Amino acid sequence: MYVIDGYNLLHALARFPGVLPGDGDRARARMLELLSHLCRRESTRARVYFDGTPPTVAKGELANPGVQVFFCGPDSESADRAVRDYVEGANEPRKLKVVSSDNAVASACRLTGATILRSAEMGERLAGLIQKKAGGGSGLEKPTRGAIGRIEREMLDDIGDLAEFERRILEGED
Repeated sequence: MYVIDGYNLLHALARFPGVLPGDGDRARARMLELLSHLCRRESTRARVYFDGTPPTVAKGELANPGVQVFFCGPDSESADRAVRDYVEGANEPRKLKVVSSDNAVASACRLTGATILRSAEMGERLAGLIQKKAGGGSGLEKPTRGAIGRIEREMLDDIGDLAEFERRILEGED
């Protein structure tokens, strides 16, 4: 499970051109969408902590499969504190991946045995989920084996390499 300082990650992800929309609320929603996609691919979950109070959003606007969002109130260090508290109180902190750029958070969580990822590293991973298409648009990359269901896995096993299968079909070999 990822335990994430949300605004640290949002600022790191903003460094990648074209990944986030310019508006803060939409950027946050897009980041959570990308996290949800990553969690599905890796068969894991994420807890994202944001400083401050929740914005006024439509019901379900911040809801994404596999991602829980928490707003920690007006205290400027509340997300940092919430991340540390969650990791330090976890039954199996070694199974947690903490995403933060804060050295104090990283140090405290490292002592529990949790894996530490800098926000820039996670930002790069999330930005990598976006692939440029020929028409100038972007979309999420295709899921990989292990991030799909049993039926899809059986279908891929039957056809083998998807790119090779597509080539054979387009050339009329099958």
